[in-house]
Amino acid sequence: MHVALYSPGWPFENATSGIVTYVHWLRSELQRMGHRVSLITASRQRDEADRIYGIDSGVLRRMVRRLRLKLGIDRDLVFKVGSRIAEEAVRIHRRDPIDVLEMEESFGWAADVISRNRFPLVVKLHGPAFLTIPQDEADSQAGFVRRRIAAEGAGLAAARVITAPSQCTLESAITRYALEPAIRTKVVNPLALDPGARLWSAHASRRDTILFVGRFDKAKGADRVLLAFRELLAQRPGLRLDFVGPDMGIRAENGTLVYFEDYVRSLFSASDASKINYLGRQSRDVISSLRCNAAVTIVASRWETQGYTALEAMLQGCPLVCADTSGLSESVEHGVTGLLFQSDDIAEIARHVRVLLDDAELAENLGRRAREYVLTTHAPSRVVAQTLDVYRAAISDFRRHGSRDSRH
Repeated sequence: MHVALYSPGWPFENATSGIVTYVHWLRSELQRMGHRVSLITASRQRDEADRIYGIDSGVLRRMVRRLRLKLGIDRDLVFKVGSRIAEEAVRIHRRDPIDVLEMEESFGWAADVISRNRFPLVVKLHGPAFLTIPQDEADSQAGFVRRRIAAEGAGLAAARVITAPSQCTLESAITRYALEPAIRTKVVNPLALDPGARLWSAHASRRDTILFVGRFDKAKGADRVLLAFRELLAQRPGLRLDFVGPDMGIRAENGTLVYFEDYVRSLFSASDASKINYLGRQSRDVISSLRCNAAVTIVASRWETQGYTALEAMLQGCPLVCADTSGLSESVEHGVTGLLFQSDDIAEIARHVRVLLDDAELAENLGRRAREYVLTTHAPSRVVAQTLDVYRAAISDFRRHGSRDSRH
């Protein structure tokens, strides 16, 4: 089978996006099974011998850079990226017919591919924006966000095949946009351990260290983590927090962005602030090592379609304190593979962390069962077998309806 995949970045080693992580493991397993995989990517990399087709990604690079810096972007340009993806897919298809293409729902780009009507398309939900953008961010960019949400809805309405890694995400999108796809199903994301990655153990970890991996923004719950750490320090002044991730800022009530240093200064004394080790962006290898050094890993996102940050920690056997929300609730079982906290219950986050710090046996048992869960449920061979079933169904549906359905 010739499968085409779209990825917002490449190579995998240099990217921090969960979508890129997903595409990496999916592509690797498809290739291992003998399938031809063409990768269309919004990066500069282009290696046609390896079937990697980097589109002119200047638009996306500028968009990402400006979003990181909170600068204005050309709103219209962002929504035209889908036409570049479609053009590249059609070009590949002419040379080597594509059996199926899979891509994300972002900005409704899938609609441009569907309009070409050359091959079946599978849209996998990795957001969507109406679920993942916090309300204060949506309010600050109201027109742009509304347009994005509408575009994603239009793209999904045109799609005959929609998958998602969590049932809650799939059903939320179906309900929000009143969708009636021919095929809709949950397929979890694949994951395997990076070569050389260590496993967590109580005796090798530092019992005074907590880890958070994620952007400093509201979506990833960075505010929750810092508030919980402040509460923990009141009882355990010897604790330290390793904070890994880019500083995107958290929007204050007056609409301005407050960045990491100023936010910490507003919550902590100078002495307590020194116990927070802000590391910014780090490589996958460094993050893997930090997980093994920390006694507890916290995942505090307000919404995750699935959440590779949690799954990667679980695969390494790390004790996890996790938000009881969205796809995270479908991955982590309270008291079995981690400890879940409710919404903005800062006291509960701190309480769960203290439990794991005090009970090494419980921490090890949770980590061991979490690793077993990911090894079984998210094994690339198992997930890709399910994905191929979806692809075959999409191909069959396209042969029956692809050229006649008005949505195409």
